Amino acid sequence: MYCIASKRNLIKLVMGLEIITTSVNLSFMGMGLRENGVDSLAQMYVALNMAVSAAVLALALGFVAMLYRHYGTLDTSKIARLRW
Repeated sequence: MYCIASKRNLIKLVMGLEIITTSVNLSFMGMGLRENGVDSLAQMYVALNMAVSAAVLALALGFVAMLYRHYGTLDTSKIARLRW
């Protein structure tokens, strides 16, 4: 949460988002622990979440690349000039 709340670089924001997604996956695996292994529902949810996370990461990095080409910077305060 610190990385998303305080950083201005878009690459660091995307990395912080991925760290949060990984921690959610880890907590689901931890909650799915049973005495004979990991619950299959938790494994299925984590696998699905990993696939969705990979797609979101690809879109976010594509968006960051387009913003860098257009503005020449990854600083969110300079990009905030964009108004609709």
